[in-house]
Amino acid sequence: MDPQNVGIYEMNKTGGTGKGTGTVKPEDMGLLQEKLFDTLSYFADFCDQYGIRYWLVAGTCLGTVRHHDFIPWDDDLDVAMLRADYEKLFDLWEKYGDKENFSLYRTTKDFCAYVPIGIMRNNNTTYIREYEEGLEDRNLGVKIDIEPLDEIADDPWKRKKQKICAYLYVLFMTQRKPRKKRKKAYLNIVPGILLAVFRGKRIRNWIIKKTAVQVKKYNGTGCKKLAVNALGLGSQWPSQHITELIKATFHGKEFNIPREYDAYLKRLYKDYMKLPPVEKRLPLDAPVYYDLNTPYKVYAAEKKAGH
Repeated sequence: MDPQNVGIYEMNKTGGTGKGTGTVKPEDMGLLQEKLFDTLSYFADFCDQYGIRYWLVAGTCLGTVRHHDFIPWDDDLDVAMLRADYEKLFDLWEKYGDKENFSLYRTTKDFCAYVPIGIMRNNNTTYIREYEEGLEDRNLGVKIDIEPLDEIADDPWKRKKQKICAYLYVLFMTQRKPRKKRKKAYLNIVPGILLAVFRGKRIRNWIIKKTAVQVKKYNGTGCKKLAVNALGLGSQWPSQHITELIKATFHGKEFNIPREYDAYLKRLYKDYMKLPPVEKRLPLDAPVYYDLNTPYKVYAAEKKAGH
């Protein structure tokens, strides 16, 4: 192996304490990925047991195809499913989920997840992101992201209305301004104004309920494309890409990916089999604090007690 073409997360992934602040240290990455894999493995088994259709997406799908494993510097996992399966997942979780070891949540009228998607977290770990500091009403362990896909209208005018509603839906589900800056300056200002003006829980729930109608309106109608929450700012799925799923090996276990993974990955990453430059082989997240060996409830209790 040429040392000039190897990143630090490829050379050293073990031997750490499993705890720290900011970007996960290279020596902790192996442990982080094992905890993530435990969560994904349980999630996939649960879906398979109850006939819930899911598949690996984004860097998780890329890692499966290119490495048959994690991308060495990847610090999260992503899966997607159609809205109907997403709703089925949450319904069945209430009855049959392993709530001792894992948590599954999303924003509801009485609970804010601060993300517009579903989250499954490993209760035996601690992993706190910036916007989660001080939260005590949930387990904050390492997580996998569960993205609900909705069909987006083929008609341009219907799509425009749906997209505006999807934007508002995501904003008020998240209840925080997007971190990614937009090219048009007003798009960076408007979210903060809207959240400041419509602060009450009742009005926010009303906005979410009304906009959700447009977000989900075209599901099951055979539209050509899908997107997470029908928004599709950066990524849209041609519907034919997910008509058939296949099994592929990720970290020694088989999971679902689209049969048309090549077309999907080319749309996202162009020449996806080519590794990025060494200097870019780094994790994207920077948690406020992580402890991969301590349950969040234990960590939170000790912190509250002043230990």
